[in-house]
Amino acid sequence: MIDLKSIKLIVWDLDDTFWSGTLSEGDVVLPHENADLIVKLTDCGIINSICSKNDFEPTKQRLQEFGVWDYFVFPSISWDSKGPILKSKLDKMALRPVNVLFLDDNPSNLGEALHYLPELNVGGPEIIKDIITQVNVCEPKDIAHKRLKQYKILEEKDTASKSYSNSEDFLYDSQIQVSIHNDCINQVDRIHELILRSNQLNYTKKRISKDELTLILQDSDYDCGYVTVTDRFGDYGLVGFYAKKGNKLEHFLFSCRTMGQKIEQWVYAQLNFPELEVVGEVRTILNSTECPGWINCQNKAKTHVDETAQKDLSYCNVLLKGPCDMSHAKVYIKHSGVFDTEMTYVTPADGKIIDMHNHSVFIEGLYKWTEQDKNDVAKDCVFVDPDMLRGSFFTKNYDVIFLSTLIESDFLIYHKKGTEINVAFGGNDLTDSNNWDHYENGDYYSGGNHFTKEFLSDFSEKYENVGFTTPEKYVTFLKNCLQWLPSSTTLCLILGATQYYNGNAELVQRHENLNKAIVEFAKTNPRIKYVALDDCIHDSSDYVDNINHFSSRVYYNLAQKMILVIQQVTGVKIRSFSSKILFFDRLILKLRQGLKKIVSADTGLYRMLKAIYNKIYKNRQ
Repeated sequence: MIDLKSIKLIVWDLDDTFWSGTLSEGDVVLPHENADLIVKLTDCGIINSICSKNDFEPTKQRLQEFGVWDYFVFPSISWDSKGPILKSKLDKMALRPVNVLFLDDNPSNLGEALHYLPELNVGGPEIIKDIITQVNVCEPKDIAHKRLKQYKILEEKDTASKSYSNSEDFLYDSQIQVSIHNDCINQVDRIHELILRSNQLNYTKKRISKDELTLILQDSDYDCGYVTVTDRFGDYGLVGFYAKKGNKLEHFLFSCRTMGQKIEQWVYAQLNFPELEVVGEVRTILNSTECPGWINCQNKAKTHVDETAQKDLSYCNVLLKGPCDMSHAKVYIKHSGVFDTEMTYVTPADGKIIDMHNHSVFIEGLYKWTEQDKNDVAKDCVFVDPDMLRGSFFTKNYDVIFLSTLIESDFLIYHKKGTEINVAFGGNDLTDSNNWDHYENGDYYSGGNHFTKEFLSDFSEKYENVGFTTPEKYVTFLKNCLQWLPSSTTLCLILGATQYYNGNAELVQRHENLNKAIVEFAKTNPRIKYVALDDCIHDSSDYVDNINHFSSRVYYNLAQKMILVIQQVTGVKIRSFSSKILFFDRLILKLRQGLKKIVSADTGLYRMLKAIYNKIYKNRQ
């Protein structure tokens, strides 16, 4: 039986747990006793959250209709695995698993949760009646719902923090104000509650009675104080307490709501780093030198914000990974030379075109393959250059990674038999012997490689064609990337074109299917953003020779949208080149594509226009 006295948070599954039925399959019914339970739990100071496999918007709408949406904090509503979600949720809320109850009707979900959080309390819908029984005799200590409001503030802060390039920028901008008060006897009840309930930031862990606490507060040998905190998000109230005798702290503890702000370190510095014997585990290690500069520093915070607004692009860590869509768009962004780039290139020794390194299978290889795996792949595949397997996708802390998806729908994937290795190349099956003459004669795209029947036969013995990237596989790839990349990195995907194109209908459909899956996945994953090439294309004239090659106007529009993403993620103001540059780009292109019949390349007019263009282009580098 679960004892609610130790529970601070209940995380609810929805389908066949909180309500009856499955939302994605039809309507659901919420028992009135469950709706009442949420309110009563909140009255008792127990917070409620959600971890449900559903689509976010219809789920939110149904909970609003039931009148309970506002009672939940940090809702997790997606189709992702629940174990990692729960672990992340508890980290954000600064709660220990032992103080959390997870309710779910699926034993597999409960088992997964316990795998990630062994100390978590779990149960099925059958224990809801027991919870109702306990809560009915619980004293409603929080009728004003102060704890719910405090976690709503944490939720708002978590959302806001995602728009900053690093945590320190966010802390300075939060305008944190900390006060130390000495009239502790007037707050004895709240201080005693904090002594009994705090764990993760309780450095002394001395559990004493209210009477014992009162004696300490009345003893002149003790220097006692309680701590209150406010910031631009709200008022946290009383969040800390210390009792110092001589130069030694007998009590030093803080609410987990202050986690990550270094309130405890600031207070420790104000007390001049007294002696402290730390008991048990704590989430933050104190030191005797640091005093956080973002606390009680409104003027500095304002200056910091102003300086951030004036930062140029050199303060951003951005990676562009893709083929010509990236390289052409980059031309229209000022100071884009500070970007890291992993783009299509030609090997100097043999002239091979290396354009598939941004395919998802090779990006996964950057993270998962051993050095031996990489050597084997380079040996097996003449179209693989060893340098393409040395990318910085996972090894550098980027603010934004722009990743083109165009190649996913265009290149076939080959699985190495008996391994977990996949590679990608071209749109015609390398393992189909009917294609070998075409590859050997150069009828099919070769990327500058010379394919022999001997190589193709050997390749076919080791690898098998498994088709193009499916939407399901790509979403799985994105989920892995979010786990493997630093939590501060935003991944922005360039979605393939579909509108106004009259060519390969199957390729257009693959683009459409993949784009739809990415858009849906991004709805519940704020670290995933996207730019659709369809939003950059005006009409069919914007296609040059295939669905992945465009006019300069499209690349200019793409650059504008990439700039906007960088600004949204980092807060840094970025400039692009004037649209006049686009005019010269398009003019020179037209001259090169056919207007030489009117304005000969030998004429002074053509040379003058080209010289102007080259000068402008050079100034952009």
